[in-house]
Amino acid sequence: MKLTFLGTGTSHGVPVIACNCAVCKSNNPLDKRTRSSAFIEFKAQDGSNKYILIDIGPDFRTQALRENISQIDALLLTHSHADHLHGIDDLRNFSCIMSNKPENPQNEKYDKPPIPIYTNHTAAEHLKHSFGYLFSEHAEGGGHAKVSIIEPAAPFDFEGLKITPIPMMHGSLETTGWLLTEKEKSIAYLTDCNYLSDQSIELIHKNCGHLVHLVIDGLRIKEHSTHFNFLQALEAAGKIGADNVWFTHLTHNSSHEETASYIAEHRGEFPELEKAKSILPAYDGLVIEG
Repeated sequence: MKLTFLGTGTSHGVPVIACNCAVCKSNNPLDKRTRSSAFIEFKAQDGSNKYILIDIGPDFRTQALRENISQIDALLLTHSHADHLHGIDDLRNFSCIMSNKPENPQNEKYDKPPIPIYTNHTAAEHLKHSFGYLFSEHAEGGGHAKVSIIEPAAPFDFEGLKITPIPMMHGSLETTGWLLTEKEKSIAYLTDCNYLSDQSIELIHKNCGHLVHLVIDGLRIKEHSTHFNFLQALEAAGKIGADNVWFTHLTHNSSHEETASYIAEHRGEFPELEKAKSILPAYDGLVIEG
């Protein structure tokens, strides 16, 4: 299983529009952060390659072109905020409905089944309300993405990959993290959260087997009302336990190098992290394997 970080930035992205701070003006490519998203590749039981997208923000088109993405078999949606959802119309290029019969009715894009979107009930209701045209085969225009919504309440199998939804809180909003397990090795992707219950952490422990990578929301040094700051992310990572920890959803308040230095300086305050091989900020285009 392979995870590519399509984006690792906060809702504004980095650089931030109209900002002249040192990070936004940085020449370091690791400081260029599009909105947070990830792309999973794994081998299905039949030997074919399958591809799962986690979140689909407004930068998705750029991210997909950069990474040469040509197939999406499922979307795991953490929540319905714009920076994680508002690229959804670009699913048209992977599964599409036309309002009029296409010139080539055998075109594979139109014959494919709907792309399943796995998410929680709150996000599902928002999606149906705000993007209702996705669920109508009679919408007027040049076609739209063909999708279906599934609200999993327990671990489920997707083409041989075990997927466990992890309940989280993002301020007062319920969000969903995702634990992906293949042959007893796992990657956990937990973004947009400032609270993980003991029950959610136990759910990870129960289902992860060997947790190779933990991707966790780590917004900035200063505390925030809806996100883990760096110290809170380290504390949560210590409770969860993983070989490697990656911060995502980062702001322009710290550069990549400054964030890495801060983590190195403070990880010793959390004895549970002693066995972690690495704790680092992720960056756009980074590839990790579990």
